[in-house]
This record gives sequence, structure tokens and C-alpha cells, in this order.
Amino acid sequence: MIRSYKKYFSKIVIFIAILIILVLVQQVNATMSSNNYNIWIDTFSGGGGDLSSSNYQIDSSISFEQGATSASANFSEIAAFSAIDDEPTVGFSIQSVTLNFGELSPSGTAYDTHTFSAYTNAQEGYTIKVYGDPLNNVNHTLAGIGSTSAQSQSGAEQFGINLVANTVPISGANPSGGIGQSSANYDTSNYFAYASGDIIAQAASYSYQTDFTTTVIVNISEETPAGAYTTVLTYEFIPVF
Repeated sequence: MIRSYKKYFSKIVIFIAILIILVLVQQVNATMSSNNYNIWIDTFSGGGGDLSSSNYQIDSSISFEQGATSASANFSEIAAFSAIDDEPTVGFSIQSVTLNFGELSPSGTAYDTHTFSAYTNAQEGYTIKVYGDPLNNVNHTLAGIGSTSAQSQSGAEQFGINLVANTVPISGANPSGGIGQSSANYDTSNYFAYASGDIIAQAASYSYQTDFTTTVIVNISEETPAGAYTTVLTYEFIPVF
């Protein structure tokens, strides 16, 4: 018997929720400190380092400063301060909250993407976890790929994600900006994973905003029960101070 999968599979939607948890640990020594003052972070910068010549040495950073010019007979510089909060500062946002996969078929992979951004001045950086069941209805839950990544396979039940650019299917993008990175098993092109509670992204230290793109893939088999499938995914953003 030939089935019409358009008849048996309707629109599928993922709703994205957000949960932010602040973790405060014992503060390690600031970068510079005295009995009266602490400088928690010297700079957010994209480069620099120790430079020296036969007469001078400087620990430099690449940044864009604006301020008054200080000068002597032989030297001049633009001197300024870049303000930074000593209080916990975090930012986490999701730019799309609903994904729609349309009608599913065992002969092809359904996929969609959404983006989210994260930053913090937390000295220990942050981790981002995802929670929730794969797509499901009252009768059936699609099989999640699990914590070990695998390639997309049409005709086999799969629910998976990754956070990098892919060619099969052509979707997604690598993390951009800051020092945030996709986590293991979610960081390889064309390989996908999904297990509720997995860490999917992280930063090892304080970071400017990193933009992440999540690709979600869905495959079904000939035996997958018909119906409308939905789920709720919750992202947990955990900066560690």
C-alpha cells in the first residue's frame, strides 16, 4: 500500500524557551589589586602582547581608544580609560522562537535554523545547555541521536542539532564573535547530536558577544506514526563568576 505522507504528517513546530542561571563562585584574585582597589579585567581586546626594543618594552592590546593627547618633546599618545562593570554582566538572547518543519517524509531530511547570542564578563566564562524531548505527540517520540554525533540519514528516525556550518544539508554557520565555541559532538560539520541536558556551547573566560546558529534536523522512517509533532526546548545559560 502506498501512503501519502502529506496526509499523515502535518506542520511541526519547536518552541524555544530561555532559562538563565547565575553561578557565583569564590572570586579569584583580580588582574591588578591593592588594599583599596581592584581592576577585575584589564581589557576586552582582540590581540596585542609584549613588545620590546633595545630601549623600550610595552604590554600592548589592540583596541580603539578616544581621549586627550598626552605629549612630551619626543612622544605622544592618546590616553583614555575603557569603563567595565565590576558587577556580574551577562547577555543571552534568541533571535527566533519558533521553527516550522512542514510536512515530513522518510525520503528526505527536514531542517531549520535559529540563532542566539551570549556574552558575559564572568571570569570563568559560561556554558549553555539544552533540555527537552525530541519532537513528539501523544503516541510517539522521535528518536534523538544522542550525545555521540552522527550524520543525517533519511529513512531513519533522527532528531539532532549542531552549531556549525553544514553542507549536508546546506545550513547553519560557525560561531562568530567573542571566544564562544560549540561543544564537542555539536561542533563538527554535517554531524548532529541531541541528548537533553548536553552542553552545546561554552566560553572559557569573559567574552564579547558570540553569535551561534543552531541547525535542527528531523528524519522519520516508514514506521513512524502519523500525526502532528511538537516540542519545547529550553536553553540554560550559566555564567560562572
